[in-house]
Amino acid sequence: MILGFAHPAVVVSDLERSRDFYSAAFGFRVLSDEGWSDTPEVDAAIGSGDSRCRGYMLAGHNCFLEIFEFENPQQTGPEPSTLGPHERGLRHLSFFVDDVEAEYERVLALGAQALGAPQKASGITAVYLRDPDGNIIELCECPTPEEDLRRLPGIKALQEWANV
Repeated sequence: MILGFAHPAVVVSDLERSRDFYSAAFGFRVLSDEGWSDTPEVDAAIGSGDSRCRGYMLAGHNCFLEIFEFENPQQTGPEPSTLGPHERGLRHLSFFVDDVEAEYERVLALGAQALGAPQKASGITAVYLRDPDGNIIELCECPTPEEDLRRLPGIKALQEWANV
């Protein structure tokens, strides 16, 4: 039985910078330290070899976000900042906000890079930015009452837990 979506994971170039960015920009807090080295079981599980990394599991308003900085193996793929929103694969993390324009300016001041400018289409305001590693972030207002996060099961319990 599927219990729920657990978390996305983002590989970053500077773990502490990314922790600080996601904490300041979106209110994430460190839930636990993550990471490993010289662990054949982890390598076997993730399909890698001699992997070493540090990381954090972050707790947010209604989700978890895992961030990792790998020491080994070295990156061989393209830099995230070279990939557009149309490329295959996971392309962005989306955050519902109450005021896209205000949050856009605030997140830019925290080190994000503009990819677009806030636009309103079909009654919804949204914009794409890049985090300090070039990963795409979407800021958008709730498009419909049905997509209001407060309607999701468990949100009230998570809000109470986060305020402890």
